[in-house]
Amino acid sequence: MSLRLPDRALLVKLFYQNDNSAIVVLRKFRTLKGMRKGQLKAINLRLMVTKFEETGSLNVRSGRGRKPVSAEAIQKVALQEEDKASNVQASTSVRRVTETLGLPRSTVQNIMRNILRYYPYKLQLVQELLPHDFETRHLFTLQFLARLEVDPEWPWNILWTDEVHFHLDGTVGPVTCSITGQRYASLFRNKLIPDLKARQCLSRIIFMQDGAPPHITLCVKDVLKHHFTEKRVISRQFLHLLPPRSPDLNPCDFWLWGHLRQLVSYDQPRTLPDLKDSISRHVLNISQNTLRSTVEHAITISNSS
Repeated sequence: MSLRLPDRALLVKLFYQNDNSAIVVLRKFRTLKGMRKGQLKAINLRLMVTKFEETGSLNVRSGRGRKPVSAEAIQKVALQEEDKASNVQASTSVRRVTETLGLPRSTVQNIMRNILRYYPYKLQLVQELLPHDFETRHLFTLQFLARLEVDPEWPWNILWTDEVHFHLDGTVGPVTCSITGQRYASLFRNKLIPDLKARQCLSRIIFMQDGAPPHITLCVKDVLKHHFTEKRVISRQFLHLLPPRSPDLNPCDFWLWGHLRQLVSYDQPRTLPDLKDSISRHVLNISQNTLRSTVEHAITISNSS
């Protein structure tokens, strides 16, 4: 029986929620899907769960006689469609504001850029979920929760990452010329990887990043695959895809930047060294209880998605 990836994730999740009873799981699965009977047998379900525990993946190999399609090829097609939809939606949003306010298009675009610059979080012009985003997001959260059932400590090994720019005028926001793939890869080689090795935790860390173009250049992907392997990276163009336009799943987006902005603004740094010192000091002062609570919030969001 051929199962879609979301159905496989749901079966694995039900398996751990029902005391590893394949019979009970199949009964509940058929009820949820409105099926009277199904071809999937208990032994096949157990094999599926075993594979998931060994590889951390629910992907299915191509059938006999079919030419294998690489995950990268699938991602390229999906990204092309995503970019097309994003561009159409952004263009539509600008047009609607232009028509409503009676302002020139260039004026509306400048206003939006200024809003993005001064808004206290890193936002894109388009953050609203697109129609095909919901299935990607649902699948990610199902796999996230299923993995949590296998290893309760799994979320605490995730290195949540993001980037944002602090300014001396007290704002937090994106800058057009931020980082390149080469600079990003150098950051891994010269700073992140040595620090993780010094802490003796590199082998268990799961690295998470968003899908910004510099994050998925060839040199960066080579570094990530070498040090974290394909299984321990959550990113676009990797085995575990981070859902696009979902800042509520990333603690850096939904909590850290706003929290730091308030603390740094209170210090009122006058120079760049003062700004860097303020950021570093407040990051080091974040308690473990606060960090744990924030990650638990991310798990709660995943559970409700």
